[in-house]
Amino acid sequence: MGSKSSIVFPTFIFIFIVIAQAEVFDITKFGAKPDAEISKLPLNYHGSSMGFLFQALCDAWSAACSATTPSKLLIPSGTFCLNVVEFKGPCKAPITVKIDGTLKGPEDPAVIPKGVQWITFSYVSALTITDSKMFHVNVMSCKNVTFDNFHICAPSESPNTDGIHLGWSKQITIKNSVIQTGDDCISIGDGCEELHIEGVKCGPGHGISVGSLGKNSGEKPVIGVYVVNCTFNQTMNGVRIKTWPDSHQGEVADLHFENLCMNQVENPIIKPSLVKVHDIFIKNVTGTATLPAVVNLKCSTANNGCENVKISDINLTYEGKEGPAFQECCNVKPVYSGKMIPPACSTADE
Repeated sequence: MGSKSSIVFPTFIFIFIVIAQAEVFDITKFGAKPDAEISKLPLNYHGSSMGFLFQALCDAWSAACSATTPSKLLIPSGTFCLNVVEFKGPCKAPITVKIDGTLKGPEDPAVIPKGVQWITFSYVSALTITDSKMFHVNVMSCKNVTFDNFHICAPSESPNTDGIHLGWSKQITIKNSVIQTGDDCISIGDGCEELHIEGVKCGPGHGISVGSLGKNSGEKPVIGVYVVNCTFNQTMNGVRIKTWPDSHQGEVADLHFENLCMNQVENPIIKPSLVKVHDIFIKNVTGTATLPAVVNLKCSTANNGCENVKISDINLTYEGKEGPAFQECCNVKPVYSGKMIPPACSTADE
């Protein structure tokens, strides 16, 4: 058997409505011990010494959640070993959960009970995550998850700070949320199906991206993505599909981009792709761009280019000095309908 490795998650901060002067509930005051040898901790949850932190977290959360004034649950510096924990609401007042230390998962993930997640927030509203060093939220191999009234905030110049990254997941909904980052607001990796993104305000950031795809062989298709009623404010891109250079085979299908508003977006619609792309529907995209190529559809010569791309009701303007706005198409023949500003690609089928 191979050696077992620990799961270590970096420092990050959860904030439930930022409030100053909050009462602090330090988990070490509830019995948690940083940097302690696991063998010397008392057994508790499922017979595991790691459960000692579980009980301390539950007790501290319960106290904070019961407080009638704003409070803060603090995980101080140090390494804390944890099997599982659920932070369950609703709570009586706003809570900040601040992690200054490191939460370390079990060496053997099999000790986590089947169907139980490592850290869970449930029945908690208005969750905000700020200033992660990398991805703020990484959703992998999940099903039937909803993000509602979710807020992510990071500086526009911070690299690789994707808001929500999805991979190998199905039936994920992200709605009524604000995502401000230095990278993709939402990035969609391979193996994702039935994704619904609605009412999201994105920006600053790099927009909503499918990909990057094609880095590894054997990647699973991305099928069924709906991006509806979203706003992009001063982002690098609006909606896009991106692939690695010399990418491996892959597939993207059944993508719907509808009722999108662009405000000073560099590339509102961009789809350079080396994987098989088909059944793409773009409808009612309006706003302003900072570059003249407001719709940029560049598909590879492989897989017959991009197939069954339908575009309707576009009104995107550019007021810069680089000439009039235009649409650019390569290895794709979109089917256009409705109002079209700027005019359709000359290679299009109308």
